[in-house]
Amino acid sequence: MASAAVIVLATASCTKENPAADTEEIMTSGIQMSVLQVKSDGTTTFDMTTMSAPFDSTADLTASEIEYIYAVREDEKLAGDLYSAFFEMYKIKTFENIAKAEINHMKATERLLEYYGITYPVAGDKGKFENPVRQALYDSLLQKGSTALEAFKVMAQYEEYNIVQYKADLTGIINPNVKIVIENLEKGSENHFKATIRQITALGGTYTAQIMTQEEYRAIIAIGFEKGKRYRYLNNGQSANNGEKMNGKQEKKGSVNASGTCTGCSNGSFPGNGGGNRNGKGNGR
Repeated sequence: MASAAVIVLATASCTKENPAADTEEIMTSGIQMSVLQVKSDGTTTFDMTTMSAPFDSTADLTASEIEYIYAVREDEKLAGDLYSAFFEMYKIKTFENIAKAEINHMKATERLLEYYGITYPVAGDKGKFENPVRQALYDSLLQKGSTALEAFKVMAQYEEYNIVQYKADLTGIINPNVKIVIENLEKGSENHFKATIRQITALGGTYTAQIMTQEEYRAIIAIGFEKGKRYRYLNNGQSANNGEKMNGKQEKKGSVNASGTCTGCSNGSFPGNGGGNRNGKGNGR
């Protein structure tokens, strides 16, 4: 998640939804804005300076929600680690650009956990995962990327899975703040998927959808890169679920270990039903 022919898409500066706007003005104006930045090559990242601005106070996270968010973090880490490894193998800039974006996505999930006062372990070394299912997946995907073209096909497969999985996840997500993050992760996966398909085509290859229907696949490929949904920023400027600024003194309301199991929760019993993997179903692709 060989020939080293370099196919580099044009790289331009980010087009922000909030050009030259001050963060505090954004957070107090109540206007609708995107939380995503999208480059001309499809690289999609969260604007971390304003990401939590549309968050609202909710009930604390349940154990299952904590485990789900942490599993998403680890899946985004897998993408970043895998694409970074492919860049080291083939020196094609697209791998590096999207790898950095995936690490940004991982940090977005961490920001969500921090917003709710959840203690979580620091990310492991590149390519290392406590969860055995995820470790086996990483090792398998890395081995499949035996050429630059095959590596892009692996990348496309991983992004396709995330698109389908995130869309399915969204049908069952109740927490509005979790929904904001997952909606934008799904949009980022769509953009990265399209960028990857372009590279496969440039290298003379073809890609067949693995999970999507052909109709779904064609619909995504037919449109350009997208910035995603716009949200109305709140006026209270909060950065923690208790309405206070996060300053190191925020009350801790839950915890998750490196295996992805919730070990503490202020909202119901724990652990949850995630088992370290999204929806408790593992990450087999």
